[in-house]
Amino acid sequence: MAKQPSLKARLQDESFWLRLPFVFLFFLAWKLTELIIIGLVLVQLVYRLFVGQPQPQLLALGSQLSRYAYQVFRYVTFNSDEKPFPFADWPATEAMDADPYQPQDSSEETDAEDGDQEQRVK
Repeated sequence: MAKQPSLKARLQDESFWLRLPFVFLFFLAWKLTELIIIGLVLVQLVYRLFVGQPQPQLLALGSQLSRYAYQVFRYVTFNSDEKPFPFADWPATEAMDADPYQPQDSSEETDAEDGDQEQRVK
């Protein structure tokens, strides 16, 4: 088993002290992003109530903000060493998920299953 560095060595680790202010600033950015997402949800609910469908630009912004919040969360919790925006590119918009309330075309599922069986045979 590898020997753990002493507390004194960990306290003298420069990378920890350089990361600490970024963690604090990105935590604040994360909280601000949460507030913006809450506002976005409320606006989208009202828009959908009156128009009957989601507003496409708000969908794109929601997608980007949720991906940004995820990147910040990973950095703040030490699951990633890559700093999020503005040190990296702004996250791209993901495609909207398929509507779970619409029935799926069963012929597409059958075709996919046939392809899976052909791959297993090979």
